[in-house]
Amino acid sequence: MDQEERGLLVFDSTNQALKTERLLESAGVPCIVIPTPVEITADCGIALLFDGKWLETVTEALPLESDGRQLLFPFERNQPGNGSVIPGKEGFA
Repeated sequence: MDQEERGLLVFDSTNQALKTERLLESAGVPCIVIPTPVEITADCGIALLFDGKWLETVTEALPLESDGRQLLFPFERNQPGNGSVIPGKEGFA
């Protein structure tokens, strides 16, 4: 995942993060559990980082109910204005 665009999922709770990790694994999307970056405000201390090539699969695999999950894409660590919430993805924003 080094020089490619990456996406980051942040959550309101650890339970949401772990549930989402299982959903992504079942969809075949490799992701990494990382501490939520300090430059992002979230109630949960962990986030999921994934390669940007999986963006479409990620948005298709996750339920669209409003559950406090946010998808930031593209995400670069320690950059001002880190990514943006994907418009029209109500289940993520």
